[in-house]
Amino acid sequence: MSTRSLRLRKLAAGIGIAALAALGTMGVGSAAHAAAPASPSNITGTTGTLTIHKHAGDPGAAGNGTEITDPAAVQQLGQALSGVQFSVQRVAYNGTPIDLTTAAGWDQAATATPANITSAPFSFSSSTTVTTGADGQAVAANLPYGLYYVTETNPGPNPIVSPVQPFLVSVPYPNQGTWLYDVHVYPKNKLNETTPTKSVSAPDAPVLGSTVVWTVDAPLPALAAGDTYRSFSITDNLDARLSYTGATVSVDGTTLVENTDYTVSGNVKITFTSTGLSKLAGKTAVQAKISTKVTSLGADGQITNTAVVNTNGSDRETNTPQTNWGPLVIQKTDAATSNALSGAVFEVYDAKNGTLVTGPLTTDATGKISIDGLWVGNDSVTSRTYWVKETQAPAGYVLPADPWTQVTVNAGGTNAPTTVTLQNTQQTGPNLPLTGGAGSTLFTVIGGGLVVAGIGTIIARRVRAKRS
Repeated sequence: MSTRSLRLRKLAAGIGIAALAALGTMGVGSAAHAAAPASPSNITGTTGTLTIHKHAGDPGAAGNGTEITDPAAVQQLGQALSGVQFSVQRVAYNGTPIDLTTAAGWDQAATATPANITSAPFSFSSSTTVTTGADGQAVAANLPYGLYYVTETNPGPNPIVSPVQPFLVSVPYPNQGTWLYDVHVYPKNKLNETTPTKSVSAPDAPVLGSTVVWTVDAPLPALAAGDTYRSFSITDNLDARLSYTGATVSVDGTTLVENTDYTVSGNVKITFTSTGLSKLAGKTAVQAKISTKVTSLGADGQITNTAVVNTNGSDRETNTPQTNWGPLVIQKTDAATSNALSGAVFEVYDAKNGTLVTGPLTTDATGKISIDGLWVGNDSVTSRTYWVKETQAPAGYVLPADPWTQVTVNAGGTNAPTTVTLQNTQQTGPNLPLTGGAGSTLFTVIGGGLVVAGIGTIIARRVRAKRS
């Protein structure tokens, strides 16, 4: 065998090993045993096909370019991934596409690696995009014989956390002393199968304007061998009724430092820096506590919140907790006339003789006290009991013997408050005499006496006048 033939055999085999071993693909046989024909002149035809089989799981042994047809081996490939997009670019050398039907083409291809393929003397002469179907296969057909650079460009709907690294593959592909014109590769992906969760705390006080804390617990997904955590973020698009006040982030219980390990931007996105990413290796989970102030109730008083955790470009969404609030209106009226009464003073408690929630509050000219929002519960709990205590009655009215009133406040918007109407009885004055009673008789007697006295005085004056 000539020296040139041996060199071509080694070059062709080397391309095959680099192409498929770099994938960590799973196939039958080993590319290390591939043997190229003595000369590329044995290649027939002008075009071939590259079929990419996309599956989830850990990379297996290197393939050999043939299609896996054994049912048991196919079963072991794992879940087929649809919607994954690949770019297949033909490699050029000094501006000319590498022609693997020539010895010179194999010489040029032998110097190419995924690391140097994007710089001179290499470039790309053409490109095609293929997307995997429901069976996980993407077919690039009618490829002119040459060297191709394959890049996974879009994961589609799949939560791929460790994408396959770009790789080189030749068409045709050398295998067992023959040429494969229909080349099959089996790059695998590691999926992000974690389930992040989210919860919400009770407010620090059950009145509007208080703080609630949303806690995101994000397990870290396992990565493919050799991969690292290249990006990590938690995006929490806050409801307009919430105002961000701060966040704390920890990894396996160790608190991280804002602006060193992570940054916070927008409304609200927590993004790990390179320093923070380096602290994820070997860890199990990230926890973020996002503090917000409840500023308004909106139409229903039910404020939901969902977060998205992104690891190496793969999104995982949390559940959706909610904090529930409702307005309360206290209406004060006259017990006899139902007229509104101003000036009544109330306090609101979490229980009878319990802790003061808000107050003192005074009824206005319409007899009302409007409390913009009280917390009633989280998630499915949409009502809560409060106690209203009247501490001062309106002027001229009597304070009730029992000043406490139990009220159930329901979740609702600003225009749908829970309303409680409380009445007061007017104070009574001194007893007035009744018509025809003892009082009128007394006045009659006194009046009669005065008349008699007057008549007596007149008679006495006349008698004295006659005598004189």
